[in-house]
Amino acid sequence: MSETHLPVRRASPQSGIKPGTYDLTPEFLISLRTTLRRYQHRRSSKMPGYGTREINGHRVRHTIAMGTHCLPATILKHAELRRYAMPFDWIHSTPGMIRHCLENNFEDFLPAHGESRHLRFRDRFGLQDIFLHHDPANPDDRVYYVRAIERFRTLLKSRDAKLIVMISRPSNPISWHFPELVDLLNRMTTNVELLAIQLQPQRDKGESVGMELSQERKGSRLYDYRPVSDESALGYFPDVMDELMILRLIYQYHIDLVDAP
Repeated sequence: MSETHLPVRRASPQSGIKPGTYDLTPEFLISLRTTLRRYQHRRSSKMPGYGTREINGHRVRHTIAMGTHCLPATILKHAELRRYAMPFDWIHSTPGMIRHCLENNFEDFLPAHGESRHLRFRDRFGLQDIFLHHDPANPDDRVYYVRAIERFRTLLKSRDAKLIVMISRPSNPISWHFPELVDLLNRMTTNVELLAIQLQPQRDKGESVGMELSQERKGSRLYDYRPVSDESALGYFPDVMDELMILRLIYQYHIDLVDAP
């Protein structure tokens, strides 16, 4: 019977791995281990800690997803940057609706008791389906939203530095509301910056990619981003490069997160 020899990878002295550790490990298992480690690295908050940007001299203590759909909360969650629930995490909204809710302190954020759809927001902001993952007609889900709203109000009273992340699809423009949103947030709380990303339609089948600063106001920034992949049907980017491009902007900050106040 012929003897089969498996390919061998030997650890270099500089690798910090004891020589001979993987001598009997098949090559495909080593490759799989490397792939998994890279995946864990790029999907966690343990990306290279090069961030030096601060908000009024303060490290970022809170990262907050603020619509206009689930994508910001999903990205923050995957990167282990989402410590607690906020009102706009898992809903469909518009910049105008968000501005309205901030201006009236979330007084009409939820529909009437026992109702799932918000007819007033449908008529005013053109939103057919707002609450995608939690049904406000369900008592437990309504409590979830009430708790998230109270947490947001408490956070606004804190002097901790707060980074708010907003991402919007091409049909839902941020630019019309960006200056007013920035001014409103700065009136409502201290040490806050809005990082807003306006998605642009794909071009050349994803070959044309670009991130461009569109507006800047009081430290807050609005970027136009033309992605590689289309997230509209999934709620996340199929190509991880798009997620990393957005995370790169977030990790420019000196992030030192704490739990909800």
